[in-house]
This record gives sequence, structure tokens and C-alpha cells, in this order.
Amino acid sequence: MKLDSDTMLGSIGFRRPVGLLGGSFSPPHQGHVHISEVALRMFNLGKIYWIYAKQNPLKKVTPSSLGDRFLKSKKLVKTPNIKLSSIEIRNNFHYSFQLLKFLKRRNSHINFILVMGEDNIIHFHLWKNWRWIANNVKIAVIARGSNRPLVNSSTFALKYRAFRLKSRQSAQLHHYKAPVWCVVDSKKINLSSTELRLNA
Repeated sequence: MKLDSDTMLGSIGFRRPVGLLGGSFSPPHQGHVHISEVALRMFNLGKIYWIYAKQNPLKKVTPSSLGDRFLKSKKLVKTPNIKLSSIEIRNNFHYSFQLLKFLKRRNSHINFILVMGEDNIIHFHLWKNWRWIANNVKIAVIARGSNRPLVNSSTFALKYRAFRLKSRQSAQLHHYKAPVWCVVDSKKINLSSTELRLNA
């Protein structure tokens, strides 16, 4: 497994959709792997990329070095269809919408799906240009906790409820045009990078 950068997707088209899971991954943990494996299966993804962020704009804690995060990820990830990419850091992007615009412009032949845990979708309306993301990128949400009422009552969920697919339609998400989103349930793994840092 190598750390892909600017050419992470190349110029060859993908027949199956490509998932994007962004985050600091500081440190990466089994919850990230679980979300990725569920997304691969439930949303019929060909691959899913972990996109390392320089800094989460909604968090004050500075992540560890990219090299450290990558080495820990490499030890953790055993699924070949989970890939690692530093494209956001190498292009000096500070927000997800910048990366997504870049990828869609450079790889219009690829069917991208933004993958999120339920915690992120609850606070999605705080993201920079979140409406652009919602209107232009398909969104897959992996519910791994007991926060379903918070997900359903989130600003995003209420504003985009007309574009929500049922969980049983998850494998068809990539056939729809954005805005569209879908939530699937998975076995809960109660881990977070913040908790792991504090307990290290």
C-alpha cells in the first residue's frame, strides 16, 4: 500500500463508485476501518480513499505528522480496497469543498460518493460551503451509534429530507444525481480519535 497523492485516481475510469472518507485520522482506529468496510459493502463501492486533512477546521487539536498517521494507518488497514491519500494536504486545501471541486473537475468520469460517520452529518451544516457539497456530491452516512434522532433532526437532514433514500436503496445511491443521500446502520464501535489521543 502506498500513499497516493495528486495522481491518486489516475486517468482510467472506474466502473464502480469511489468513496471518499475525509478526516485527520489522528490517530486512525478500528472505527475508521469499520465505516470503510461497511461503505464498501452497502454502497457497492469499488474503492474508498482515506483523505488526510491538514487540520479539521472544527477542531482545535493539531493532528500528528502525516508520516505518523500514514504508518499507523498502514498497520491498521488490511482491506485492499481501502486506499490512503494525501491529496488534500499536498494541494494545500483547507476545506472539503475545495478538494471535491478539484476532484470532480479533474475526474469527471468517476462517480464519487462522500462517506461520513453520523457525527459528521449532525454537524455538516457547520462545514464551509456545505450546501455546495450537498448539491453536487452524493453522500453516504454510516450510523454506528445511538444518535439516529440527532441525525434525523440535523439541519442537513431537515433541509434535504426530500432527497433521502431508504437504507435498503443504498446500493443504488450511485445511480442517482446529487443532491441525494442515504443512511445505513452498522454495528457500533465506540471509538474516536480524540478519545484515543487522550488515553494514549
